Amino acid sequence: MNSKLKRLGRRIAFEGEVVDLYKDIMEYPDGSMHEWDYVHHKRGYGACVIPVLPDGRIVLVRQFRPAVDEVILEIPAGGIEKEDKDTLVCAKRELTEETGYTSNDFSHLLRVQVAVAYCNEWLDIYLAKDCQKAQSGQILDQGEDINVEIYTLDELLDKVYNFEIKDSKTVAAITAYAVKYGKKN
Repeated sequence: MNSKLKRLGRRIAFEGEVVDLYKDIMEYPDGSMHEWDYVHHKRGYGACVIPVLPDGRIVLVRQFRPAVDEVILEIPAGGIEKEDKDTLVCAKRELTEETGYTSNDFSHLLRVQVAVAYCNEWLDIYLAKDCQKAQSGQILDQGEDINVEIYTLDELLDKVYNFEIKDSKTVAAITAYAVKYGKKN
């Protein structure tokens, strides 16, 4: 498909630590000009993980998210660091840091674009099977306040469909896992 929508220019409106905000000048098919917001995530990508215990239950984290002014139940996730050679390294680190669990059995589950209408960020979602408590326990970053919670897949699916889990990466991970590995435990 050839787009009849054209970007004619881009200017920076705000420079942040993690993201920059740009104003794009867009030409619509009718020739009119409009400004669009574009959020440029400086790292551009990250990783998250759906941690599954040997008994099939799934580990999630609950933390306050200032952007939505809510405490959110979600899978462990984080942005790529300069020293990470790939997103799997990031996923392994975030699993241990945020949950205090570890695994030797990781597989790539899917990749999601976070908000295609206005942001370039994408995430690789990994499955970690047979998770065990790490000797280190949780290793939280300064300012993080994360509670670990454990649920069955059926409980999580209920939470998705009852709008108790609204985070897009978590919804995608839980539903993809349910489709690929079976809904019932």
